[in-house]
Amino acid sequence: MGRQKAGDTEAGLKKKANILISKPYIPYIVALLGTYGMQGIIALSAAENIRYSNSIFSFFVFILSAGLLRRIWPEYTEDEIFHKRVAGIFAALLSLGLHFGSRLEAVENVRMGNISMWLHIICLSLYILPIVTVMWNRIEILLAGLFCDNKADTNANPLNFFQIWAIIFLMWIPTFLALFPGAFVYDAQDEYIEVITRAFTTHHPLLHVLLLGGLVHGAEYIGYTANTGIAVYVLLQMAMMSGTFAYCIKKLEELGFKKVYLVCIMVFYGLFPIFPMYAVCTAKDGLFTAFLTLIIVQLIIYVFRVEEFNPIVFTMASLLMMLMRNNGIYAYIAAMAVIVICEIIRCFREKKGPGTEVSDGRENEKPKANYKNLTHTAEGRVYKLLILTLLSIVLYVGSAYVLKIATQAKADEHQEILTVPIQQLARTYTYSEDVFTEDETDTLHRYLPEEYLITYRFRISDVLKSGFNNAEYERDAASFIKPWKNIGLRKPLIYLNAWFGTSYGYWYPDALNNVYEGNQMYTFQYSESSYFGFETEPPGIRDSKFPLLERFYENISLKQFQQRVPVVSQLFSPGFMWWLCAFVLFCIFSRGRKKVRNLIPLAPVVFVWLTVLLGPTTLVRYVLILWFVAPMYPVLINGYDDKHEKNNER
Repeated sequence: MGRQKAGDTEAGLKKKANILISKPYIPYIVALLGTYGMQGIIALSAAENIRYSNSIFSFFVFILSAGLLRRIWPEYTEDEIFHKRVAGIFAALLSLGLHFGSRLEAVENVRMGNISMWLHIICLSLYILPIVTVMWNRIEILLAGLFCDNKADTNANPLNFFQIWAIIFLMWIPTFLALFPGAFVYDAQDEYIEVITRAFTTHHPLLHVLLLGGLVHGAEYIGYTANTGIAVYVLLQMAMMSGTFAYCIKKLEELGFKKVYLVCIMVFYGLFPIFPMYAVCTAKDGLFTAFLTLIIVQLIIYVFRVEEFNPIVFTMASLLMMLMRNNGIYAYIAAMAVIVICEIIRCFREKKGPGTEVSDGRENEKPKANYKNLTHTAEGRVYKLLILTLLSIVLYVGSAYVLKIATQAKADEHQEILTVPIQQLARTYTYSEDVFTEDETDTLHRYLPEEYLITYRFRISDVLKSGFNNAEYERDAASFIKPWKNIGLRKPLIYLNAWFGTSYGYWYPDALNNVYEGNQMYTFQYSESSYFGFETEPPGIRDSKFPLLERFYENISLKQFQQRVPVVSQLFSPGFMWWLCAFVLFCIFSRGRKKVRNLIPLAPVVFVWLTVLLGPTTLVRYVLILWFVAPMYPVLINGYDDKHEKNNER
């Protein structure tokens, strides 16, 4: 009786809620709330609030919003409650990010006690909720047009891998010639100096140091210029990255995408400025992201066509990804641990025995235990993935150790992993020095001298952390950690805002990427934008073959060029690309258990993004994967597994 009464109560509450939201005037109220919520993003001061409220712009926003909501409201009211709850979480997080980000961008601070801000957040969340819910309902229908109708269409006139590879590579050649011999920036000079001085450290990935520095110095050693070595490295990187994209396109073709979509992807990879810019940039991020992309492609195959999963490609891509950037190992271990644990739980819930067939439904047949049969069972597939993951980690640890011994590299730098605590202490010292006791001030100066503490900047910690006393930290790490904890308990909001400063550009779409403002480089000084390093640092010398195209990339890199163009600016925004990824994640999750495995390939993306939130600043190069993986979203949303089964039936 008690359960029945509770069920009746819940059903009654749902009925009342549906009656309420089905009222014809509700869409207009939500539109008004949304218009009010947008005010908190656009206007910060009292004068700007009045200007927005009294402007014709807010009226047009309300009219357009009301028309949209009135049209989609019936569909929203009939949707499942679980979809609405998941959409509500996404809407709340997005609204929170937009409002927090707008304040950080404008005044470098979020005041948690601002009641008006929280009202704006709630109102905007209520506005976003029905829009997101309906978009999720319709997106599978919209994306269905990207897939072939049957298996015969998929196999007809397949694209040639080498042709795709060559086309993308050739589309990047004009950029290579415009920035010839390449953009030798972002720690490239430091890596070169390590090679010529034989003074190696683990601050930069040793494999990349040896590859880049070795090619540049090797060219000089045999009588050529540094430009030759830089150009050789860039061409090799272009070949690797374009080959990765060709591999992705071929796998997407095998998963049933129409050729028109595949051609669009090829053009996107070839011409959208992000890709050629970083293909000709000597920073480690290009190769790191290429190997990470291969991992994601293999995980997509693992989810949808496990029999075609390539253990060699997966293992080598995993190894090289971890060797190419120091945060790669943390992101990889976390992502693969989550994937394997979730897969084990899934197998347990489905109560599949170790010999149970998944592919053809023969539940009672237990094949002989051998390596080939691993791909035929649910648990066998998980074991195989676990073994390959552990193998990749072991190979990484062994390779990193061999490289360290061979180069006699020093591993005495800790400032990179302590970026957030260093930034938090410096911000507190700058704005609330009085909270430090005399002993805490003396302790702080042991690790961060005064001349470095006064260099605190909200959006970047590079100069500040360069003064960190690593020797003192190795001698007595506890003396640094203890005051950091104690001061954080006294000033938690200052700590929170200090962390926001170096990370909000990754989750605020409208952030202006100008973290290096005022920094003097070899051939220019950062002023309007720090979107891309652009120049060729010594020992390289810029020798552009296409000055007009070079000027185009200079404008993208150092001017508020693309960032002034509505809509287009968002395609270049790390914050927007993250929310696009989050939109896909929540969309898949809202489908429940039927689609939840489709989240597996995005786990490495999420954990790489989480690691960069703890980094020294916001730069596009740290989250290139958000652009690389975007063309793969349709297959994850639509769930190729269902379509593949239908094709096989035909």
